[in-house]
Amino acid sequence: MKAIFIIPFLLLCSLVTYGQQHKQTLTNLEKAYQAEANASRRYEMFSKKASEEKQEQIARLFRAVSKSESIHMQNHKRAIEKIGGTPSKIMYQKVKVETTRDNLKEPIEGEKQETESLYPEFVRIAKQENAKQAVQSFTYAMEAEAQHEKLYKDALQHYGRNKKMDYYVSSVSGSTIAVEPGKPAPKPKHPNEKYMLIK
Repeated sequence: MKAIFIIPFLLLCSLVTYGQQHKQTLTNLEKAYQAEANASRRYEMFSKKASEEKQEQIARLFRAVSKSESIHMQNHKRAIEKIGGTPSKIMYQKVKVETTRDNLKEPIEGEKQETESLYPEFVRIAKQENAKQAVQSFTYAMEAEAQHEKLYKDALQHYGRNKKMDYYVSSVSGSTIAVEPGKPAPKPKHPNEKYMLIK
């Protein structure tokens, strides 16, 4: 009879210990999960504003980045669950929608910070805590944010005369790639990966 109770108790203890081993990574995943969810929503709103201002190329860019951020959000969610956590309810922040030109300026510094400081630190800690899925999720996001920063800078630099481009987003990593219309989609690099054309 004692064995019946001992086994579940041992399993519970192992789960608690497992979670404690990844305590800081779990906190970082939760921060990133919330941030990516808010970014996805914010860029979707920016996309609608760009459409209103007849800036359809930039509207497509914002939609592509919004999709990318939603993939990062889901990756972070799965990583949280993998190490025994439960994603908290998403707390959406108030979004101030400006002109499309200003909406392009606003995220550039944020994407730069995520690429150069935030995600590299999250990756470092996740490696220390041997949280492999978190390392992968953070790395995917970090690499895509660098792409977003470059795309936003280019769109701002050529504002009003933006070259028509197609945007593809990886279903696995959220990688966001601009391709000239009529050119083939990027080739998948990961198992079960698809590059989605964002309309």
